[in-house]
Amino acid sequence: MNETDFLQLESSFRASYYAYAEGLDRKNWQKVRRCFADELYLDYGPAVDPTVSPDKPKDADEWVSRLRHNIGGFDLTHHVITNFRVDVSGELPSCKAYMVADHIIFPDASMPVAGPEDVITVIGEYTNSYQRIGGKWKILKSRLEVFGSKGNLDLFARAMERVANTEVSAAL
Repeated sequence: MNETDFLQLESSFRASYYAYAEGLDRKNWQKVRRCFADELYLDYGPAVDPTVSPDKPKDADEWVSRLRHNIGGFDLTHHVITNFRVDVSGELPSCKAYMVADHIIFPDASMPVAGPEDVITVIGEYTNSYQRIGGKWKILKSRLEVFGSKGNLDLFARAMERVANTEVSAAL
């Protein structure tokens, strides 16, 4: 691969990560969905989705629904993805990137000010492998290695409860 092609590939992968982060942070689940192939292989660990096996394909719509369930109840998320490293030596081109993501539930939604007890920050690294589908690079495999977290881990349960309560209210 020549340098120009490599830089174009790197740019496409960066755009994919940026679209994913923006989709999560804006709760634009359709934008998140467009990042993925229709079936994909995931390894985000049992804390994110205990039903996923990295060796079995998962339906992308189900995966985006799981993401919405896990983080859609936060008032604010802020995903920063950086330090992109592209690898074209394997079967599929891939890109690793560091991630720091703040997840916040404000004590008073009318005043967006958070204290330490209102934030959980996750720090890790994504590894995404891509396949060209319909002229666009789509994530076919995604792995999240969590290096650590800081803050109030109980906020994830509260956020999921908020999503469940919203779904119940919408069904009534």
